[in-house]
Amino acid sequence: MSGRLEGRVALVTGSTSGIGRATAKLFAEEGAKLVVTGRRRELGEELVGEIESAGGIATYRQADLSQGQNTRDLVRFTVDTYDRIDVLVNNAMSHAVPWGAGQGSGLVDTSEDDWDTMMAVGLKSPFIACQEAIPHMVRQGGGCIINISSIRGLVAQRKGGAYEVAKAGILNLSRQVTVDFGQHGIRANTISPGWIPSDETHRQIEEDPSSMGSKLTVQPVRRPGRYIDIAYAALFLASDESTFVAGANLLIDGGLLAQSGFDIYDTTLEAERQSGT
Repeated sequence: MSGRLEGRVALVTGSTSGIGRATAKLFAEEGAKLVVTGRRRELGEELVGEIESAGGIATYRQADLSQGQNTRDLVRFTVDTYDRIDVLVNNAMSHAVPWGAGQGSGLVDTSEDDWDTMMAVGLKSPFIACQEAIPHMVRQGGGCIINISSIRGLVAQRKGGAYEVAKAGILNLSRQVTVDFGQHGIRANTISPGWIPSDETHRQIEEDPSSMGSKLTVQPVRRPGRYIDIAYAALFLASDESTFVAGANLLIDGGLLAQSGFDIYDTTLEAERQSGT
């Protein structure tokens, strides 16, 4: 272990799969003690086994973060287990909320229940986790909070609705924590990932790049992101290498939002022309 997080305690929500899982494993490799969480116990216990087999330290806590008290209990469990909390990564969203809960529906078609579910996991849970963790961090003399948003928190996508609103709120949550508690040594930052498909989709791309249509060609770096891309950004923010980074938003999207809509449109048309569609 290189030890960039040696001696620190980290809680990563939504860490049984995807970005959260990659982040938890990387943090453990760098010396952090982990609390990992998600609704699927078998995946959580499997992750703990992988971390421990590699010489790391981790504990799994099952939690449904659509319920506010579960988030409070999760932070308290972390402190009770390791006597402190140095890094909080609010990642839970896609792992806890089904696609139908406010995603893929326009605002008019989004039910109040779906809206409430999206806000509960995507925005309220990070708020409660911050609220619960910050007093401990103040007593310790500092801490790091990393909130995972999305490029869809910066721009709207058709029929995104509640998801976009929740992810946009995350951006200002980080800024508010920084303004209120930066003087106590607490840094809060946001990561906004771009297109981060599943491992299965990556395998599909490797076998047949054309299966993605124009999705690859509109990416300036000509590839989608990987879970580890986001994990490395989180490691930077959690480490001492970023002690002057506070209230920031790291856009990790392969340059997607660096280009104009006209460029995306032209690139898409060209890709469709070449493919004959």
